[in-house]
Order: sequence, then structure tokens, then C-alpha cells
Amino acid sequence: MTLHREHTFCEGTRENMTCSIMQSNTHFSKVEILCFIDPLCPECWGIEPLMKKLILEYHDFFTIRYILTTRHDTANRYQFYHAKTIAEEWDKCARLTGMCCDSDIWFENPPSPYAVALAIKAAEFQGQNASHRFLRRIREQIFLRKEGLCQFDDFLEAAAMTQLNLEEFQTDFHSCRSIKAIQSDRKLANELSITELPSLVFSTPAAESESIKVSGRYDYAVYVQILKELIQHRVQAAPHPTLVDFFATELFLTTREVSVVYDWTEEETLKELRKLQLKNIIQPVELKSGIYWKHICQ
Repeated sequence: MTLHREHTFCEGTRENMTCSIMQSNTHFSKVEILCFIDPLCPECWGIEPLMKKLILEYHDFFTIRYILTTRHDTANRYQFYHAKTIAEEWDKCARLTGMCCDSDIWFENPPSPYAVALAIKAAEFQGQNASHRFLRRIREQIFLRKEGLCQFDDFLEAAAMTQLNLEEFQTDFHSCRSIKAIQSDRKLANELSITELPSLVFSTPAAESESIKVSGRYDYAVYVQILKELIQHRVQAAPHPTLVDFFATELFLTTREVSVVYDWTEEETLKELRKLQLKNIIQPVELKSGIYWKHICQ
């Protein structure tokens, strides 16, 4: 973890991190979180349960913006020898994080990293909420549903699922705006010396020079502590929605995401998920690295 603020420091290991920040008399203002990711990065996918929980519990106290640092500039598909290496990375990350994915996509229908980035930036012009939903759908289709997303029609389908304005999305996807947005994201990543993915940068609008950069994945408590210290205001976690409501909103969830959000063991999580399955509310979809759950629309 790297800290950028005078008289402020964090110390300890990833498992036991303590952050101390000088208090001030400024009024409460939301923290801005810049989340630097590669949409196809398995480590970035692995942090998704923590981000979901943070948004559910503390959405009133921060805004989040995803900054893309796509590693590949070409729209060409990966060759087989690249696919084998990437697939192995996906399988390893799935074992370490518990976030299931299907690495066979790299052999059967590899996605175009640059086209994926263009689509995400095009969706962003319709607002942060819309772009966040679109980013999630894109990652679900790639990591869980093994859809390569190389043709524009594939992205158009995801945009329709996210209820984007399809005409605007098509225009922005094929315009220079999305290309410039990708370039802007890369410039910001260079300015903040982002060298590891995922990386989160926490800052407050009260002082632009104040920021805390967290490189890699930490325990959930670390992110909460940073939020509380930066806000300098009484912070209380929002209550969780019922599991039924959570699925109705998200549509697709992994076992790991449910476990992290509700602080359940894997055994407790599977028990609750099976209850909803018996009620015909969700259905399991098995991948070689685990199970994800699909909401059954009534």
C-alpha cells in the first residue's frame, strides 16, 4: 500500500494493516475511489466480491470510477500459445480467490481486449451507474458465460441487457470519444504510477493532494478503515438486502460473492442458496472452477 499525504501513514501487513490520518474540521464530503482494472484480468475479477460488499454497505460515503488499463492494444485474437498461458493464470486465480471463471474461452472464443475496452468506455458516456452495470454484464459474459465478445453485435446485446440507449452506444463505440477516453485512462494510470492490478486510489475532494493508493488485494477491513479515516465523519454500514432482493438486482452471482457479502461460511452460503433453488428463484450453473447462480426471472 502506498500513501500520498503529509502527516498520514499506513503500516503493517496485508493481513493486519493500520492507517492513521490527521483529523481536520472539514465538512463531510464523499470519498472518490479510482479503481484501476483490466476487464480481462483475473485478479481484478477476484476483487469483485469485496467491491460489491463495499458498495452495498457504504455507498452513501463514496463514489467509484473504474479506470481501464487494458494490457493489449491490438484487436487481434490471441494465438494458441498466448491462450494457454492466460488460461493457466485464470485457473490459478480462481483457486486463490474463489471467484469461478471458465478459462476455456481462451481456446474456444477469445475476446478482443481492445474492443472490450472501447465498449466499456462507450457505455460510460451514459453515466457512471449505467457504465458500472455494463461493466459487470461484460465480465459476467466473459468470465462466467464464456462469450468472446469480439463483434459489435455482442456488445449491443450486453448494452440492451443493461438498458443503455442503443443508438448512443453505437455512435460512441465507433467514434473517437471512446478511443480518447481509453488514452485518458492510461495517462492517469501513468501519472499515479499504477504498476499492479487491481489498484484502488482513495481521495477526498477537499484536498486534491490527499490520496491513498492500495495496490493489489487486501482484506475488506482495510478498505473500510481507509474510508472511515478519510471521511472524518461518523460512518455506519447500511443494512444488507435480502438474498432474494440481491439476486433480483444482480441477476448473476458467484458463491464466493454471496459468502463475502453476507459474512457466511461456504457451508452456510450453499445452504441458503439451495433454499432459493428449491423455491425456483435461482438455478446453479457449474463451471470447472466452481458454481455461479442465475436468477430465474418470473
